Amino acid sequence: MRTPSYTMEINYFSQRNAPIRSNLFRSYSCNWYVTVYPKGNGINTHMSMYLDVANSLSLYQGWWRRAKFRFVIVNQSNVARSKRLATSYTFNKTWPNLGFKKALRLTKLQEEMFLVNDKLKIEVYVYVYDIMGILDTHVLPEKKDTTVCVNGFQVLDSQVKSANIIFETYPETALYIYPQDPQLKTAYMNILLRIYETLYNNPLEKLTESELSKLEKASVERKKLAGYEAQALELGKQLKNLELMMCNLKAEIKSKAES
Repeated sequence: MRTPSYTMEINYFSQRNAPIRSNLFRSYSCNWYVTVYPKGNGINTHMSMYLDVANSLSLYQGWWRRAKFRFVIVNQSNVARSKRLATSYTFNKTWPNLGFKKALRLTKLQEEMFLVNDKLKIEVYVYVYDIMGILDTHVLPEKKDTTVCVNGFQVLDSQVKSANIIFETYPETALYIYPQDPQLKTAYMNILLRIYETLYNNPLEKLTESELSKLEKASVERKKLAGYEAQALELGKQLKNLELMMCNLKAEIKSKAES
């Protein structure tokens, strides 16, 4: 069986809304990437996915690539039931991508067990059989942090578990942090996550005054956020609520350490 040109794994797929672009990958001396629309591209019943030529606008004038490609949306509970989508196409500067708007019906993702622990796996196979223009120089896969929307807050992939625990333990958090400015919401959430990591990601017996002092620094950072124009009054209310939550968390951790 042929090895995939690239394998894309997307964590927390059901929580994604924005398009997701893969790292760059190389096949037949050409650079590519995949774009996945978790909630569809112009359609809300299916996920959509496309193969794109990397850096298409900067390539040699008059370039084109004839390629056959195949997407395999892996059914991780039964590989034989995986969804396979294949086509051929001549990519060029005017049309540098092609894909499938109705790649897979969204209801099938859960019903037919395509997702395991909310992770989707996609295999990409690319075969280039004719090229016009200079071949791409070698590239290394890009490394980039991706974000997920959790209860209306953008957090990094690595922070989703922590964010879910915070919202499950303190469901009022979403009410305490309600400004509409996306940057402000993200700043508040980042501070709260740092508080959580300080309190819970360290063994209780090793939690020192130095660790607790980090909470005080977080409080100072929150106060600096008051520089957002037209939100000073709102920030004052939010700071009081967050400081109350911090005090409750500190009291809880000290109580557990002493018991």
